[in-house]
Amino acid sequence: MMEELSAVESEEFLDLLLESHDLAAFLQRLSEVAARDLSGPDEVHCSVTLARERRKDTVANSDEVAEKMDEIQYSCGEGPCQDAALTGHSVDVPDLLRDLRYPRYRKAMAETGIRAVFAAPIPLPSSSRASAALNCYSAEPGVLRDRQARAEEIAALAAKSVLLAVKFANEWDRAADLAAALESRTAIDLAAGVIMAQSGCTHEKAIEVLKTASMNRNIKLRDVATSILARFDDADPKTYFS
Repeated sequence: MMEELSAVESEEFLDLLLESHDLAAFLQRLSEVAARDLSGPDEVHCSVTLARERRKDTVANSDEVAEKMDEIQYSCGEGPCQDAALTGHSVDVPDLLRDLRYPRYRKAMAETGIRAVFAAPIPLPSSSRASAALNCYSAEPGVLRDRQARAEEIAALAAKSVLLAVKFANEWDRAADLAAALESRTAIDLAAGVIMAQSGCTHEKAIEVLKTASMNRNIKLRDVATSILARFDDADPKTYFS
């Protein structure tokens, strides 16, 4: 019966993914579902942190309280949520006022009213080149102790959906990077054409002129190209695809 229940919940997380328009939206809905599930007489605030290789971390939260807690943790550069995502092990801080592991974080959190923090890693394969964690916050010290097993279960059940979301996001990013590279190439080739028309030089020589200007001005090659094209009312040429 428990396996059947877990399968149903896992399918529900997949439904959340399919209903979300991007990675950030999915992670936000995931954090909201987790917060509702884990809250009882005492409210639990949740967030999900996802780190991808060579990409800015994605942080989603169930409410403004969780958002503020994440901001504090990242500004301090230390904390249970970061440790859980990096190590793959759950981190329990039953009372921030008594725990000595994160001095900068503990000091920054002293006036927030949040006393308990629990972070459960979302297990992702190493091939994904990503790490994630479900972060739980409560104003009551020790209250998350009774909900740790459920938080870890939610993190495990959501893992497949998070992995799919990461793969979708990676494919989208690759497509966006390729489109940007092609647009940049278009601007450079058009600017080279302008130089060729004005000076009668070869394409290779025109590219060298652009590269030299880029190095001398310490600006990107595409920016040099668009500055030339701006004189011809074509400051942002694009490559269009059917």
